[in-house]
Amino acid sequence: MSPDKPRYRFGIRRQMTLILFAVFLAGGGILYGSLHARLRQSLEEQIIRELQGRQENTLVYIRQLLMLRNANNDEDGYRQIADDIVRELKPLGGRNFSVLDTRGNYLSGNTQLSEESPRRDLEEALKGNAAFTMTYPDSDHMMVYFSMPVVIEERTIGIIRYRTDASQMFVQIMQSEQQVYQTTAAVFALIFLLLAFFINKLLVPIWKLTEISRQVVRDLSGEQVDMQMLAQLADSGHRDEVGELSRNFSVMLETIGSQFEKMQADKDQIIRLLGSRQEFYNNMTHELKTPLTTIQGYAQLMEADAGADRELSSRGLRQILQESSRMHQMVLQLLEMSDKSMYVEKKAVEISRTAQSVAQALEIKAQRYNMQIQADFPEPLWVMGVEDRLRQVLINLVDNAIKYGESQSVIHINGVRKTDFVWLAVRNRGKALDPEEQEKIFEPFYRTDKAYSREQGSAGLGLSICRKIMEEHDGSIGVKCRPEGQTVFYIRLKSASVHSAPNTR
Repeated sequence: MSPDKPRYRFGIRRQMTLILFAVFLAGGGILYGSLHARLRQSLEEQIIRELQGRQENTLVYIRQLLMLRNANNDEDGYRQIADDIVRELKPLGGRNFSVLDTRGNYLSGNTQLSEESPRRDLEEALKGNAAFTMTYPDSDHMMVYFSMPVVIEERTIGIIRYRTDASQMFVQIMQSEQQVYQTTAAVFALIFLLLAFFINKLLVPIWKLTEISRQVVRDLSGEQVDMQMLAQLADSGHRDEVGELSRNFSVMLETIGSQFEKMQADKDQIIRLLGSRQEFYNNMTHELKTPLTTIQGYAQLMEADAGADRELSSRGLRQILQESSRMHQMVLQLLEMSDKSMYVEKKAVEISRTAQSVAQALEIKAQRYNMQIQADFPEPLWVMGVEDRLRQVLINLVDNAIKYGESQSVIHINGVRKTDFVWLAVRNRGKALDPEEQEKIFEPFYRTDKAYSREQGSAGLGLSICRKIMEEHDGSIGVKCRPEGQTVFYIRLKSASVHSAPNTR
């Protein structure tokens, strides 16, 4: 896992905020349900009290009417005084009540109730129980249907059914309920914001500590520790557990940083000790190998030709003389200057011409493996450097392309200038390198599978020396493998200005 990416998708602050929101949402839902049930219960209790009073008064009026009209306390007497009941009970039921017999048939009333009205209360009254039904024609109205049996001397002689408009009471309850909800919601929102603010303030140091620790991971992966960051971590300003954690973490990182510095110093010293003993020998042998490759190739070709091709013999002699002179000069420089090549004064070098010369020099070797070398440079490319060292890099890259490339293929050498840099590329077709090999191929002594090489005996120093030469020139070298099987080695050098390039043409 990359250290630049967090190992979590949901931070503590988000978790705490969501948990807090869920708790408040659940609490609000529970409070809403309990308040709603309690207010509705209060409404029903108020209606029941009112209906109980109406039931008692109704029975009193009916008993009095039976006595005044000398009617029997039975269903016949009840039917006789039905119209009188309507007149006498008008103050109690208003205009909406009906006088019914024991079977629920209409006898008299201010208004005959419609068949569409709810009948559950009437069904209960027929069973001898007083009951009521609440209906809601719309959101602001409530109608109450109340049915009561008329019981005289423990006998049910009839039924009285009221219809009452309780909308005003219902609206008052709804308004009270809405006000309670709004007040509760405002209080909940305020508490939520305050808690979220304090939780966020409490977790900010932890978030900051997480960010700093992530930066530490990046620094440790680069084998370095930012001391300024450590000072920032130590000066957290908190005097609580988080502050103590930060200070302890700072002390731990300072210890790790000092240990890394010691390890880095030991590593550099070991590399210098190993390099001082081996680098001279490795560089010298590799420097001598490249011109010998050209000399050997032309010598073998001239031996096989036996002087029949005078042009070939003339060109071969020139190349042998040129490479042997360069090898002699290189030996003298190595003997006189040892490993001082990086301190040689850099001059303007036409790297495009050097690459064409390398292509011509290694053409003989490429032909032995049925390969061709093509150098394509549409314009002269000038760089600042040491020509022999840059030539060595190109020879090494082309030589590797010959050794590891496919037969019957073409090795392409081309270059281009982009802004302030010159880019050169050596392309060949062959076995693609794994991503892991692409990173290790420039390490000293690292070699890929020998089975894919046409030549044996490589010490695995060529590309590491190329990288060292490019570092001497403040340049870079790299490799890319394309899906179609093409391997590209590229180098980048600082472009020389037009005025620094000598006029050789």
